[in-house]
Amino acid sequence: MEGIGRTHRMLLAIAALAAVAGFATARGPLAHAAASSPGFGQPTPSGIEGDGFEQDVALDDTNANKHIVYSSAPVGTTTGISNIWRSLDGGQTFKFIPAIISPNTGGHSVTCPAGGGDSELAVDSGGHLYFADLYLGNFSVARSDDKATSWAPTPSCNAVPTDAVVDRQWYATQGDPTSGGALFLTYDRFVQSVSSCPGNTQVGGNALVITRSPALGQAGATAGNVFDPSLVLDCDEGIMGNDAFFDYTGVTPGGGPEVYVVQDNNALNKIEMNRCDVVAQTVTNPVGLTNCVNNVVSSFPTGITGGNFATMSIDTQGNLFTVWEQAPQSGGNVTGNTQLFFATSSDEGNTWSVHQLPTPGLNQDVMAWAASGDPGRIDVAFYGTPAPWVTGDTSGPDSISGFYSLYLAQTLDGGTTWTVTLASEHFIHHGTMQTLIGGQNGDRDVGDFLKVAIGPQGEANISYSDDNNLNQGGLDPQAFFVRQNGGPGVYANRDNGLGPGVVNLPAAPTGPCVSDPSGDATLDAANTVGPSNTNLDILSYCMSLADPTDYQITIHVTDLSSLGPDATAGGSTNIWQVQWHVPSTSDPVGGALFMAYAESVAGGAVTCWVGQASQLNAEITYPGTTQLPAANCIADQSTGTISIKVPTADVTEPNPVSSTLYAVAASTQTMTGDAETPAPQNVPGVGYTGGKLPAVIDAAAAFDLNPSQVNVPELPWAPLAVVTGVLATAVLSGRVVRRRMLALNS
Repeated sequence: MEGIGRTHRMLLAIAALAAVAGFATARGPLAHAAASSPGFGQPTPSGIEGDGFEQDVALDDTNANKHIVYSSAPVGTTTGISNIWRSLDGGQTFKFIPAIISPNTGGHSVTCPAGGGDSELAVDSGGHLYFADLYLGNFSVARSDDKATSWAPTPSCNAVPTDAVVDRQWYATQGDPTSGGALFLTYDRFVQSVSSCPGNTQVGGNALVITRSPALGQAGATAGNVFDPSLVLDCDEGIMGNDAFFDYTGVTPGGGPEVYVVQDNNALNKIEMNRCDVVAQTVTNPVGLTNCVNNVVSSFPTGITGGNFATMSIDTQGNLFTVWEQAPQSGGNVTGNTQLFFATSSDEGNTWSVHQLPTPGLNQDVMAWAASGDPGRIDVAFYGTPAPWVTGDTSGPDSISGFYSLYLAQTLDGGTTWTVTLASEHFIHHGTMQTLIGGQNGDRDVGDFLKVAIGPQGEANISYSDDNNLNQGGLDPQAFFVRQNGGPGVYANRDNGLGPGVVNLPAAPTGPCVSDPSGDATLDAANTVGPSNTNLDILSYCMSLADPTDYQITIHVTDLSSLGPDATAGGSTNIWQVQWHVPSTSDPVGGALFMAYAESVAGGAVTCWVGQASQLNAEITYPGTTQLPAANCIADQSTGTISIKVPTADVTEPNPVSSTLYAVAASTQTMTGDAETPAPQNVPGVGYTGGKLPAVIDAAAAFDLNPSQVNVPELPWAPLAVVTGVLATAVLSGRVVRRRMLALNS
């Protein structure tokens, strides 16, 4: 690889663009090829290990040139586990954060012995990470001051002790809560009586409440761990959306800091916005909120919302935006398509302008999440399907089966016009969705929400779920992340090198070979980043169609003179693996998550296996089901190369959406015992269960494989700051693929 000349590499880069064009076909009904719409890089599995149900996301850009992405997902209160992943390379690769229990147990953060319900992340202006994990009684909460390597010394297992049963939490930050700022926690106080929630007209309804940290009289060191007693904002509560903070000081006459929470009402026929002034905490007002009001955003007596949360955002000048799902109804029955509506306010939520958000070609739109930049520039990520409502249906998304994909709607003029771009390359879920609109009777595999956050260039960063695997029914899709890398951003005047307001981020690796930095094959667990393990340290990997009947996989590591095990890697078995997705239009579970791997148990001879991902305790596992012949499985210890020849017949999916293998990703893993035991079994209502939980040691960036590509080395992915030369751009079906060609004299 190192000896390839610059001219040859330029030609390879051009060929890579053409190869991508060859498979930009099956990307959904709203794929755009115009430069006026956002383009996306490579969708990446953020959870090679773990469970991707209901993805949260938070960004840390407090360090120059260091775009850190955090993502989390609950595994279930019966497990007590929620997963938290971290990417230190801008979303190219992810691993569990170091602040977890020892490996092979799942990604439970060491805050409390209980958790696994809803999860929530936030990063403040000082780069501190906050985490809240729901369990049946309360919230487990914690703060990290070292980029999720460890938690601050005093996490709490009982964040809101005055509330016995709670639900669905959200965070909003004011500055740095450890140094004079505040962290606001909103949530539902569940099943309230009239006496415990004055003004409640329906016994058994929820109360929308808010609390603040640090608590009155507490030092900044307790931020995120100790909260004030909660303040009731509203008693006619369905299920609230997120909260947000904005300081109007100097923006509007007499303005000051305010916190907002969006909600629907208990009858699900109103969207409302709660607003409070943020003031100093006192003994009589410990939470430090006053002048709280609840303004109606929209009322629709013949409609219903709840698919699943109304969400909100605030732009850089304090203008408000909220988006929700709405379907017509009559007599409690859905009578039409479920689509998106939005509202804007330029007077701090006192008055609102309400409109439908157009998504041409899509008929069921759910789980919309909003993010704003400069005035008038707004992103909305959502799941959508062309499947229409049919006469006689009463539950909408909960009974209408469709092929759901991830989309990004964007407006640059305050909602007058919108573009809608496919962000996920292909559909990510086949089936129904579980929503309040449909009475929560549908398929809940992807959870209740996805999330989008805005990065430093004004680009969308989206965490979501890909449910096209055998685990459908077990609530454990694979966690995915995708980052916008071209097209308009939501910061109008930020010039990133291509003119004001245009995102300019590096191209995704185009394969069929990808390089990976050395020295990063570490076991990240128990509050420690361990030493790099040379026999698990990926330097590059390739995958191609070697001949009409075989794929060829090669993984090159730093040093394979020892097959392992190494005590610092956390297991007695070493695994070198490549996985990929094949969505299918006829597979009832939407497609396959295939993998092929080489395995050395206790330093023994390498064997190779292929199969499909399974699950154990609602976490993804990779038990091989077909062992490959020895001739197809070669470990060249002298060159540090693993070679696996995979018969295409062993990894074939009927009626794939295209010939492309999506999100091809390499990783090295450890575990105790072989990965194939226990063998996967199909459990009714759960899906396939078996195998063992891996600990991921190294992960390399993903790419999409067009089978016409051949194994030739490819320019390594590099941060934009260190790449120079002429820019080649192709905008293909909503995905911007860019490669900077190295000049001959560079």
